Amino acid sequence: MVQLAGHPVVSLPLRGAVRGRQQMVYEGLRLPGPPLLLHEGRWLVGWGCADPEPRQGCADRGLFLAFDAEGERLFLLLLENGAPIHLAPPRAGRWPGALAGPFSIFAPGLARGPVFDPD
Repeated sequence: MVQLAGHPVVSLPLRGAVRGRQQMVYEGLRLPGPPLLLHEGRWLVGWGCADPEPRQGCADRGLFLAFDAEGERLFLLLLENGAPIHLAPPRAGRWPGALAGPFSIFAPGLARGPVFDPD
C-alpha cells in the first residue's frame, strides 16, 4: 500500500484526508496484509492489519484503503482499538457498493462501518 499511497494521484487526497492522524495512517500503510487488488477493473484496494489473526478479519487495529482509478476518489478507514475512524469520505459519506465485498473481508461485522450504496 505504501507504493499506492506514494503515487501523486493518490498522495494529494490522502494527505488531505488524514487530518491530524498522519502517523497512525502511515503506520497503517505498512501493516501486513494481502497484496493490492484491482477490484472490478476499477478499484485499487488494499488493507493492513495489526491483529494476531488477520485471516479472520481485522478487529482491533488496521487500515483499509481503496482508490477509484476512473474517478480518482479515495476511500479510507482507520480502525483503532476496534473503533472505525472514517477519514475519506467522512462518516456521513456513502461508499460505493462495489467496495462492500472487499471491506467485508477486512472487517467483517464491524459496527459503525461504512454505509454502502446499493449498486
